Amino acid sequence: MRMDKFRVTHVKRESYFEMDTSHVHDFHEIYYLVGGTRRYFIDDSIYTINKGDVVVILKGTIHRTTYNNEKAHERIDCKFRSEFLDCESVKAEFERVFADSPVLSLAPVHRDYLQLLLRNIRTEYENPDEFSDDSARALIQRMMIFLIRLKKLQASPMPYDPDDSLMQEAAKFIRTNFALPLTLEDIASHVNTSPTYFSKKFKRATGFGCREYLVNVRLKEASQLLVETNLSITEIAIKCGFNSSNYFGDVFRRAHGVSPAVYRKNNRLS
Repeated sequence: MRMDKFRVTHVKRESYFEMDTSHVHDFHEIYYLVGGTRRYFIDDSIYTINKGDVVVILKGTIHRTTYNNEKAHERIDCKFRSEFLDCESVKAEFERVFADSPVLSLAPVHRDYLQLLLRNIRTEYENPDEFSDDSARALIQRMMIFLIRLKKLQASPMPYDPDDSLMQEAAKFIRTNFALPLTLEDIASHVNTSPTYFSKKFKRATGFGCREYLVNVRLKEASQLLVETNLSITEIAIKCGFNSSNYFGDVFRRAHGVSPAVYRKNNRLS
């Protein structure tokens, strides 16, 4: 999705809606569930999201949402680029606090305040004038501080369905061993299931096909190496588990819309 500085949307979805593809984007997202229930797969963890829950998706995070039951759901989300903000200490703390524990449950009084902030940011997005950027920037930073404070008061991480523990273990195995020539059989064996059972269970639990998730993990690592190192594209392809630079280039181009070389040129800091 292309986005300039920030965006707020308020959407009601029918039952059984799920993302067509996985998401990895270069901006932060604050997802607030107004009503209904959803399932979120974030990096290698599975969460059940209920009314009043907030999900923070930091830039560069592999994630996907899918349905949890037959009911419709309603959500508000705010997407914004980190560079749009001007308070470095708030940005750093926000990313630190939500990096490993991205879900926060809000009490009713806190839900009302968050929705007020989101409505005001949405007004600036939909009815811009010469002051909208400054106003939205202040509101987004206020929202981030509000969520940081609540997160620090949260006693424990969000619980997850014990039935999903095997699939989380499989996802962690993939993230740790993505550079190896992993097969479906390898991953299923790691969690002591048959390949057929594992494939169906992983898709249902995470929203990803096993192969799709593996490729996304490899692409995420490759994107970082392109920006942060001087390794050749062939070296990066091999290091990230792709069997050839040509195949890596084709997969990368489909995911990012540009070649690895162009991506590196556009995203290098210097």
